[in-house]
This record gives sequence, structure tokens and C-alpha cells, in this order.
Amino acid sequence: MPKKPTPPTKIEQTTAAGRDAMLSDVPDGELRKSDNTRMRILNAAAYVLSQEGYAGTKLADIARRADLRISTLYYYFASREELVVAVLLTGSTQVRKHTEAALAALAPGIAPIDRLAVAVESHLRYVLEISHYTEAAVRNAGQMPEHLRAEVEKEQARYGKIWQKLVDDAVMGKDYPSPNERRALRLLILGALNWTVEWWTPSRASVDEVVSAALKMTRRALGAR
Repeated sequence: MPKKPTPPTKIEQTTAAGRDAMLSDVPDGELRKSDNTRMRILNAAAYVLSQEGYAGTKLADIARRADLRISTLYYYFASREELVVAVLLTGSTQVRKHTEAALAALAPGIAPIDRLAVAVESHLRYVLEISHYTEAAVRNAGQMPEHLRAEVEKEQARYGKIWQKLVDDAVMGKDYPSPNERRALRLLILGALNWTVEWWTPSRASVDEVVSAALKMTRRALGAR
């Protein structure tokens, strides 16, 4: 997988996002040094995975980015595979919770197509602006060996159900009467959003421009304006 330039502020934001996702149940002031070290490893692994892909990710690169010895990584994670699964699961969970929060903040009675539009923008901005974890999950889920995919796929299926309901509510059977068509529509929309991590750089378009194009594409696909 070729390297792709990354927005310069993303890694700083990822630190906070990763901490929130992985340590949300730890009371303030009780975060131990070992928790901080684990977080450094996860943050470094998320960045390397997002840039190099599953096949190109090496523990030596993760240790170097985290400024730790490789032996320290093995203290927290039994294997490279366990570390990769932890990163991908975190990324998948983060984007789901972020989108759920955006939807929960909407006023009652908002039109279904507008709810879908909010999910599109929330997902896209999170992938492109906020989290290397989510970028790593999007880019690498399909590269994982079969025996490592189960836990990540379970979380992705949970997120997929949220999106399927959004799509079903937005189309209301019009133009897409078949459940298989609506499922295909959901996969096409999410596939287009997720593929942006493969081609987008700030020099090609601003995030606002990418979001605007995605919203127009989605609304027109559903016959809305």
C-alpha cells in the first residue's frame, strides 16, 4: 500500500480520541504510567498502520514512533496481531460512537434524508480529520487474515446496522423497493466515503469540499436535493 500524505494536525487529535476510546472508564487522576505507555503504543501503531498497511507494519517502526523498545511492546501486547486488532477495533468503535453522538444531538422530527446527511458528514470528517485509528481500520480491515477479523467485523456489523436504518428510512421504499438494493446502496455510500482515505490529500481538495461533494452525491442518489 503506498504512503499517503496526512493532514498535519491529525496525529495530535488522535491522541485525545484514542485516550477517550480506550480509557473512558478510568477516573480522572487515576491514569497510571502503564496506561500512558499502552496508549503511546496504540497511537504509534495506529499511525503506522494508517500509512503502511497491515503487510507493511513492523513492530520496529511502531516502537520507534512510540520511542520505546520492541520488548516493551511485548509487555503490553502478546503479538503484532493482537496489537493490530486492538487498533482496528478502536478505530471502528470510535467512528461508530462519534456518528451516534452526532445523530443523538439532532432535534426530534428531522427529515430522514437529513439524518443520513449528518451521518455522512460525521463519518467523513472523523476519517479525514480526526483519527488515525479509524483511518487504519478503514484501510486495513480487508487485509487482515481471516482468523483475526471476527471481533473487528462484529463491531463493523454493529455500525452497518445504524447505516442500514438511516438508508431505509431515507428512501422509504421509493426507487429502491428491494431490501437487496437498499443494502447495496448502503454499501456503495459507505464504500465511497471510506475510499477517500486512499486518495484524499489537502492539496487535492479541502475537507469541506469533499464533504460537500459527498452530501450532494448522497442526496441525489436518493432523489433529494
